[in-house]
This record gives sequence, C-alpha cells and structure tokens, in this order.
Amino acid sequence: MTAVAIKGTEIIHSEPVRRQGRILRAWVRHPRVALAIRGALAASIAWYLARFLPEPMSEYPYYAPLGAVIATTFTLAGSVRESLQAVAAIAIGGTIAYVGDLVAVESSPVTVAAVVALGVLAAGWGRLGSMASWVPTAALFTLIIGGGEAFYIWVYGGLIFLGGAIGIAINAIFPSLPLAPLWDAIEDIRNALADQLDELADGLDHDEPPDTDQWKGRSHDLAAVRREMRSALQDSNDARRGNLRAKRHLDELQRQRRHADSLDRVALLVADATDLVTTEENAGREQLALGRELRPPAARALRALAEALRSVENDAADEDAVAETRAALNDLTDAIDRSRTSAPGGGIMAAGSLAVAIRRCLDQVPGTGN
Repeated sequence: MTAVAIKGTEIIHSEPVRRQGRILRAWVRHPRVALAIRGALAASIAWYLARFLPEPMSEYPYYAPLGAVIATTFTLAGSVRESLQAVAAIAIGGTIAYVGDLVAVESSPVTVAAVVALGVLAAGWGRLGSMASWVPTAALFTLIIGGGEAFYIWVYGGLIFLGGAIGIAINAIFPSLPLAPLWDAIEDIRNALADQLDELADGLDHDEPPDTDQWKGRSHDLAAVRREMRSALQDSNDARRGNLRAKRHLDELQRQRRHADSLDRVALLVADATDLVTTEENAGREQLALGRELRPPAARALRALAEALRSVENDAADEDAVAETRAALNDLTDAIDRSRTSAPGGGIMAAGSLAVAIRRCLDQVPGTGN
C-alpha cells in the first residue's frame, strides 16, 4: 500500500514522490538514455523527410538518418561542429573520387588504391576532427556506389547535411546538460588521489623502504583520470553554449568548475609528491630522504590527507578529517624540526618539500577555510 502523510488538508503520497525522485536521479545519472532518445527521434524524422525529396536524393534516403546520428551528441555545440565536419569530410572525399575517376581510364584496383591513399592523407587535416575518417569512406562510396559522378557528392553530402540539421534542431529543442558525468569524473579522480596517498603511506609504514619495483606497483596512473576529468569538464562547458537550461544550473556548474580546478591542482601536487617519495625514499639509495624517524609521521599525514579527500560531500570535507590532517601535518613538521641537528641536509629538504605538498593539497580541499 502507498504510504501517505496528511498535513492539514493536503495529502502527500510519499511513495510516488520518492519513486519520481529515483527516476529523476537515474535520468540525470545516465544521460546516454536521453541521447539515445534524441538520436532515434532525429533519425526517424530524417528518414521520413528524405523520401519526399526530389530525385536523385529520394533514391538514397538512408544517408539522412546517418547525418542525424552524427549530429546526436551530448552538446549543441558538438552537434553543429561534428555535422559541419562530416559534410566537409564527405565533400573532400567525394572530390578526390571524382578527380580520380576523371583521370583514370577505367575503374581498377589501382584507381581504388590511389583514391583511398589520397583520402587517408586528406584525413590528416586537423580541422576535420573526429569526422576525418569519413574522407576515405566518402571517396570509396563516391567511386564505387556513385560511379565517380559529381551528382553523388551533392546527394551524399546534402542528405548528411539534412540529417545533421534535424539532429541539431532536436538538440536545440531538447538540450542536454551533462552534469552527472562531470560529478562522476570528479569523484573518480578524488578517489584515485586518495588511493595514491594511501599507497605512499603504506610504502612508508615499514622499517625499510620499498625498492624501485615495489614502488612501481604502488604508483597509480593519475594522468589518465585527470584527462578524463578535464574531458568531462570540456563537455560540460560545451553544453552551456546555446543551452537555456544552463542558466537554471549556473550555481552547480560553477561548483563543478571549482571542484575540478582544485582537484586538478591536487593531482599535480600528488604526482610530484609520489615522484619525490618513490625516488628519494628508495631502498636502492644510500642516503634516504626520510629515514626511520620521519617515515611514520609522513605516512600518518599522507593517510590523513587521503581521508580528508574522501570525506568531501557537497562543498565541504568532514571537519574531523580536516582537523586530523592538520594535526598529522604538524606532527610531521615538528619531527622535521627535531631532525635538523642529526639528519643530512638533503633529507630535511626532501621531507620539507613533502610537508609543503601535503599542506598545499589540504588548502585545496573544500571547506578547509582557505
């Protein structure tokens, strides 16, 4: 039975409301579902309209939904860009095939090879972007299916343009704003950074430091998750262009940008700290950066910073986790000060660099008051 809550004369059906909330969250978290619906709608409209075009376009109606699929992207700007790039690639490829057919006495394997080779070379033009591979494809289609005729270039390119225009119109009417993918990318890089800090701490939690191979096993590919976050951020920025929905979500978009920028800086700092620790605190070195005296406080500070990163919710980290990190960092700096009279100068410098990196990372954690 559906649970209800009565307040005055208003009856609130809590279960349907919760179900609606779950559906909305699922819709936001999985923007590809909306992308699929827009693509299917644009392709069906393009197919329907293409059959009513004058000949010879109506003889090739399947190219129109192909253009609609090309224009089906997460952003309106992306739809326009990729549609224009596709039409340009088809025009270039078609022209190559047309010229090749004029020069050749008759179609032959040599003609096909030459057209494909020129198409692949032309596909290296950077302005064609992700649609560059359409150049040799269009060249082959024009040469083999279109018989190298000029009209086929305009039919092929025109129908792709028609489908792309329909796809762009659908994206403009029902614009997407992919907020969830960026939040997921932010969460992924935050967890990856925390995991890397834990790996460094675990490596230091021994009487003897790991060797080079052992440190390699504890090193994560932070550059990959950083690229994924920057890519998601770029998609989010692209989605704002010409998107009326973006105004309603401006605060959240700005929050995402702040989180992404902060984590980008933390990623660079953690990468430097990883290089410092794995290089200077290595079993193969005669002079260690930290040694038995500084490894334990350094490990505690790194682990505390990892927990502070994981504790972030909305716009703030857990106060206790932040306080624990500050205390561990103070213990590390105190230990470094005590070691000045006995440890080699190089070791103190490396340990100080690690402490500074931890402090700068903590400064970037939301809610630390910096």
